[in-house]
Amino acid sequence: MVQNYGAFLEKDGAGFKGQDLILWQSVAGMTFFDAPNGENPVALDLGSMGKGQAWVNGHHIGRYWTRVAPKDGCGKCDYRGHYHTSKYHIPQSWLQASNNLLVLFEETGGKPFEISVKSRSTQTICAEVSESHYPSLQNWSPSDFIDQNSKNKMTPEMHLQCDDGHTISSIEFASYGTPQGSCQMFSQGQCHAPNSLALACQGKGSCVIRILNSAFGGDPCRGIVKTLAVEAKCAPSSTTSSSQL
Repeated sequence: MVQNYGAFLEKDGAGFKGQDLILWQSVAGMTFFDAPNGENPVALDLGSMGKGQAWVNGHHIGRYWTRVAPKDGCGKCDYRGHYHTSKYHIPQSWLQASNNLLVLFEETGGKPFEISVKSRSTQTICAEVSESHYPSLQNWSPSDFIDQNSKNKMTPEMHLQCDDGHTISSIEFASYGTPQGSCQMFSQGQCHAPNSLALACQGKGSCVIRILNSAFGGDPCRGIVKTLAVEAKCAPSSTTSSSQL
């Protein structure tokens, strides 16, 4: 094939020849795959590849860079901050049931046979609601917006919900009192109701918990505003779909 760079390019045409053609064959590839079942978000797992770009059905997913700099540095390169990911979102609107075209341009090499396409779902859900919070919006009536004292007549609620097709498999943390921290880093405070974990949520797709002292065996610390913090795990009620390329 003719040269595609250098002087007088417009006279020589375009294309690859010699070693350039061999290089292209070694770093670019394409394959077809079936979309995972369901409506969950879909991700392309490129953890087995190095650095490059990806297209699905003609849509550019973007650049991927799954390689991590060595701990002792890499000479002249400069990695500022911490960043590493191997999963890249594919919008459902880009996919068809089968024969989806994946094209990769790989710059450093990898293991393309280990690439996979998987549907993703929320595995951890967290919530934090205080007894001083307003009740859920669906509990209000039009007159309640006029009477500001109506909020004292209704109880705040915590709503936990997994993705469609998933149920709450376990309660990893629950504390009614003065919990500290944030999602996946919750800890008990000085005030804690001993039966906080006794929530009737496991096995359900969604769960509503009323923020009441009576729901937790009484007031664990009088005169202090209590908060309920919960971290739960969601699991598929059926096997999560995936597609190996």
